[in-house]
Amino acid sequence: MTRPTPATLAFARSTLPVRRVASSGSAPSGFAQLLRAATANRSTRLAARPALAPKLTETFHAGMTVGGGPAPISRAEMLTNAQGLMNVPYVWGGTASGGLDCSAFVSKVWGVARQTTETLASVAHPIAKDDLQAGDALNLTMARDPDGDGHVRLFDRWANPEHTRMYVYEETPPRSVHHEISWDPKYQPMRRNNVIDG
Repeated sequence: MTRPTPATLAFARSTLPVRRVASSGSAPSGFAQLLRAATANRSTRLAARPALAPKLTETFHAGMTVGGGPAPISRAEMLTNAQGLMNVPYVWGGTASGGLDCSAFVSKVWGVARQTTETLASVAHPIAKDDLQAGDALNLTMARDPDGDGHVRLFDRWANPEHTRMYVYEETPPRSVHHEISWDPKYQPMRRNNVIDG
């Protein structure tokens, strides 16, 4: 059995269920008594106030979202993030706005922790070529790359009706670009978990 990677461990921790555990002791501990007293005082103070309508906000928990993993993000947000990273110099292993590599670029666009071409599957899932939409990735793992380096690009849109040409965002020497390229079947299309259309 191989040792799990830090990314695998972080993903596993983020999807663990949360459970409250009641104390089995007959008398509450000093801390439990303090909490009960604070709750009782707060309830008394709140009862004296006029009732307010609750403020409704949407809350996401990484462990509870579809497919687990990162918080939801829209395709529009991803494209805005990509535009904001244009002309950043390519630096192998770079993770800052002064220099990025291809996987750090996609990680920042997707709003996820730093991934590599090998760990991208911890925050994404494979899709078919015909399902590609703006913000999806085209991932080439080291094993599938003839040079053994790996590379990842961000899909923008098809450039022709035949789906043989496409526009992509990518961090590549000497700097990040948005350009038109040919479809390459070595690349696996992938979709970030918890993408919101729109």
